[in-house]
Amino acid sequence: MINKYKLWIVLSLLAAFAAGLLGGIFCERYYFHRKRHANMARTQRNEPRPPDLEKMSRELGLSAEQQDQIKKIFESNDARLKELRTEMHNRLSGIRAEIQSQMDAVLTPEQKSKLESIIARHREKGKKESEQRRKDMGREDSPDKPKGEVK
Repeated sequence: MINKYKLWIVLSLLAAFAAGLLGGIFCERYYFHRKRHANMARTQRNEPRPPDLEKMSRELGLSAEQQDQIKKIFESNDARLKELRTEMHNRLSGIRAEIQSQMDAVLTPEQKSKLESIIARHREKGKKESEQRRKDMGREDSPDKPKGEVK
């Protein structure tokens, strides 16, 4: 009879230990490192990025002269890339405007106002996520600094 109680006590302690272990693992992964998991998911959605100048210099063993030449390459092509981004932004804006006008022809006034509020919430969420990414990266985008260089 006493052995039966001892067995139940030992099994109960083992079950409590296992539950604590599983709870700890869950909290560690999903509660404490939630930000890391969110960043990993976002990284998986984005295309891989080329390495920055500092990392490239370390990995390739670039000399100071080579670093200067590559920095000049980044700087000389920066204007072309900005122009392309502007062009793509303008084209996308035009397509979005067309889609919006086509949808407006189909939706009722009440549905249009609901859609506008959904779009506003989506934009606000995007702004917050963008600000958070900038904070997480710890990088200040300044016009004086080429995009290929990290401090």
